[in-house]
Amino acid sequence: MTELSKLGPFALENRLGNDPTSHVFHGFHLKQKRQAVVCILPERYADNPRARRRLEKRSRQLQKLNHPNIVRYHGAGIDQGIPFFALDYVDGISLQQYLAEHGPLPWDTVVEVGLQVCAALSTAHALNIHHLDIRPAHILLSGAGLKDPRQPLKVQITSFWADPRWRRSSLLLFTKDRQHYLSPEQFDDPQYVDDASDIFSLGCVLYEMITGKLPFNPLAAGEDRWKQPERPASLELDCPVWLDRVIMRMIEVMPDKRPADIDAVAAGLQESQDAVARGMSAIEHALVGNNGRESIIDIGIDRSEAEKLLNKPQFGERGALFNSRILAGLGVILVIAMAVWALRPLSDDQLLARADPLMESGDSMYWRDAEVNYLQPLVDRYDDASQMSPAALKARSYLDMIQMERAEARLRNSLKMSAEFNNEAERRLAHARALETNGNHLGAWYQYDRMVADLPELPELRPYRLIAHHEIARLEGLHLKDATEKVQSVSIDEFVSQAEEMILAGKEHEGRAIFQRIISLYQSYPPAKDYVVRAKSVMATPVHDAAKKDAYSPKTKTVQASASEPQEVRKPKLDDAATAAETSAEPTSEPKESVESPTEESSDVSSEPMRDDVPMTVQPPLLPGSPILPGDPGAADTP
Repeated sequence: MTELSKLGPFALENRLGNDPTSHVFHGFHLKQKRQAVVCILPERYADNPRARRRLEKRSRQLQKLNHPNIVRYHGAGIDQGIPFFALDYVDGISLQQYLAEHGPLPWDTVVEVGLQVCAALSTAHALNIHHLDIRPAHILLSGAGLKDPRQPLKVQITSFWADPRWRRSSLLLFTKDRQHYLSPEQFDDPQYVDDASDIFSLGCVLYEMITGKLPFNPLAAGEDRWKQPERPASLELDCPVWLDRVIMRMIEVMPDKRPADIDAVAAGLQESQDAVARGMSAIEHALVGNNGRESIIDIGIDRSEAEKLLNKPQFGERGALFNSRILAGLGVILVIAMAVWALRPLSDDQLLARADPLMESGDSMYWRDAEVNYLQPLVDRYDDASQMSPAALKARSYLDMIQMERAEARLRNSLKMSAEFNNEAERRLAHARALETNGNHLGAWYQYDRMVADLPELPELRPYRLIAHHEIARLEGLHLKDATEKVQSVSIDEFVSQAEEMILAGKEHEGRAIFQRIISLYQSYPPAKDYVVRAKSVMATPVHDAAKKDAYSPKTKTVQASASEPQEVRKPKLDDAATAAETSAEPTSEPKESVESPTEESSDVSSEPMRDDVPMTVQPPLLPGSPILPGDPGAADTP
């Protein structure tokens, strides 16, 4: 293994980790010129046909995991009789390394990491994929937070390769540090594992992050193996009682006592964060609950006990008994009034008033709090948008803003990670942005128009329709003035030609709309002066008069691209809007949005194929000695 330097399309560089026997390598894809991680698997996946089929099946499953908090998995295969799989390289460190350097972490950092791991596991569990080996070595950290604790950490989990069909004998071969995070059922009944196993392992990780210790020792004998650990709040005074209760629920030995699913864990972590931010005490939580929502937090005090604690008289001096009873009675009345006040539904204006400062903060975590606790409950009060109060309408606009920002974040992530677009609307948005980056503003405008017209009125597509409306409004106010701006004159030529043909064909409204856009965009842009003059001439001339149609005859029409050199105008056909939806790698306009191939200066969207650049997939059958990744560019002339 030491002399192995190349595997399929990858050049193998150094081993990753401190273990000299590690089978995980830093690789480099020779065709795509990008870094990767290459993990070599046991030889049984190459020697045994049944094992190869399992390799194939698991590979197809893992390629479906497309989430910002999951390291992107590319595929698996066999080469030179050696099975392996490949995934993205993350420029960061593991949580294991981070804990070794920093020791126990602040509780808010624990919650920050926990929420991102929950988001990743929620996506995996929805696809019926379980990690089964959550531990600090498999949680990767990157981003500005590594250098500046005031900045956020980027969290990604890796190594989803664990085979769901466990063998107890194989568990005994695991390293000791790996066994410390496995759930009791993985030892006792390894054939039946589910979401609860991942919840337990994550609970052990969170416990270690905040206390610096592991809660259990599965290698101990007898009852000491799963002995109830000390509570995190008793070991670390900085740990809020809320987070203490969430972690203790996660590491319950019996699976049915743990939270129902990973989303319940995320809700508990978020609730802990919110409770600390509001300064709510444990007794107050017991008294007013969680505003009617399900909660996995049990603070150990029931409502009646909380009322007794809050109503207990504090006057013990002799002779003050009467006054004490009066004050105690007033205290009971006050507590009851506070409880009634706290439990009453908030008005529309009150909900909005609580959401306003959270939204104005610009922090996505506060936005999430505003969305869940105030904005969505407010909007949900109304079945008909036409009946919404002014507060509800503003809440609806806040929710739209949140959804638009999330859509933009997903698009940025898809482009950055070279991942598949989440839906057709995201692909079309990326296409329009690429056109504008290449100087084809009219083509981009047309694409946004088509998004508004073509996208169905579905909740998941609403943010993309809103983004398209926003971009159209921006283009309407965009008056290019700087002659150094990147503008494709040939694209203006083609839209002029198309507009005139529309007018001749009786589509006066559509043709004039194009000319109006040319005037709006380029009236202050010196190189486009001739186009603007032509557009204004057409807009000032009635075209319904048949005697004047000769003025628009395409037979002799030319448009001056510059003051000195005439350029013949090409007359493209108006493509069907459906064709635009299928265009990806080389944008074409409808009508003719772009006629120039992307150059090296183009944006990420236009400079490389949209999601055709990840050929690392498994296609059955996998044969020993065949290329590892059958879809790889090395197996064919074209990727």
